[in-house]
Amino acid sequence: MRDDLTLLAAQQTLRLRAGFPCRWSVWTADGRGWYPHGTSPARDIDGLPYFHGDDVVLEVPSSRLTVRAARGMEYGHAETTLTPGAGETLVELAPPRIYDAAARGWYGGDLHVRLNRPPQWVADSQHGEDLHVVNLLAGDGDTEDLWAGRNLPWSDATHVARVGLAQDAPSVPSGSVDKLRERGALIGYANAFRGPVETPEQLFDGGYPIFDARMSVVDAALGLVDSFSSAIGSDRAYRRLIGAGNRVAAVAGTAGRLGPIGGERTYAHVDGPLTAESYAHAVRHSRTFATTGPFLELSVEGERPGATIDLQAGTRVRAAARVIGPGVQRVRLLTADGELASGPPNEVAAELRVDWPTYVVAVAEGGGLVRAHSSPVYLDVERRRVAREEDVTFCLRWLDLLEELVKDRDGLVTEARRVYQSRLA
Repeated sequence: MRDDLTLLAAQQTLRLRAGFPCRWSVWTADGRGWYPHGTSPARDIDGLPYFHGDDVVLEVPSSRLTVRAARGMEYGHAETTLTPGAGETLVELAPPRIYDAAARGWYGGDLHVRLNRPPQWVADSQHGEDLHVVNLLAGDGDTEDLWAGRNLPWSDATHVARVGLAQDAPSVPSGSVDKLRERGALIGYANAFRGPVETPEQLFDGGYPIFDARMSVVDAALGLVDSFSSAIGSDRAYRRLIGAGNRVAAVAGTAGRLGPIGGERTYAHVDGPLTAESYAHAVRHSRTFATTGPFLELSVEGERPGATIDLQAGTRVRAAARVIGPGVQRVRLLTADGELASGPPNEVAAELRVDWPTYVVAVAEGGGLVRAHSSPVYLDVERRRVAREEDVTFCLRWLDLLEELVKDRDGLVTEARRVYQSRLA
């Protein structure tokens, strides 16, 4: 008790300033975090305490402190240690910029943020992480109806927040897809698979099919989804889907994340000003890459992800991938048949002779959770789409396993099977 009273009596005041909203972390040598009055304690994926804002005032002990300023994946962090003195101690830190995606027409979004925190917390988080787009999942129909088609109040020219901009496919009632799309909503999968997916059987090692992406093999074939979560854990399943003739965008996201919003982002290339509609249009047309941090650009004959190039058999094309960001160890160019080229960070390029329909994607890989994956540039041959036999067969086996679990959707599984079988013809 005496120690607590001594600590309270010795408290000093810190003022934290960067000149723009940031994510701040303040902690003492024992790992204890310190927060502004009225702020709920929070920890990021590395265990650091954090809160958002600028020109923030908080009470701290008069002992050695570490202060860090960060701001999402497009920035590094700035850090200092100090012992606050009497009165108010001003700490001015600004995290350095690593890349500016918006300057290249790319805007990053988190498409799976639950509306279970106060709106001000979401607003401070979005601006503090410099997250361009936030999709909030409404907890009830009244909230979605109230805000449908409207930006939330803290939106501005480069930060857009909407309720119901994207819907998680497992939660969409049967027959509601057309209605949601008329309202401009994106439909996709937020949860990645766990573990390797070298075989269809590995997709069914645990969990429940209504809560993960196992139904995506049906919805993709029937054109009922726009996207598939592929940044972490699901990239091989995603490439099976597109290799089997499905055209869905690569997006990031998982419902079970730790830490601040925007830890995984879907970057979409937007023509003109950023709006909810222009962002959704770009995602719907697969002009995307999914990332946990690295900025990844793919170009095939000057075309970005989402494009389709129709070629004569035997045509040669040039593909290149460029990456910016810390922690990347390897960049890869992949086609439906496997790796085209790979190399260390910065840029990888290669020439490809196109004899049959295929695609090109770019992947950036690093230690831990450092990863990025682009949507494809599709290479059709004389108007024929890629439908690789090995990938179609994989999807047919996937359907067989799925049919054993989802008896209430047998009709959709049967319809999807017909689609895949037609692609083998």
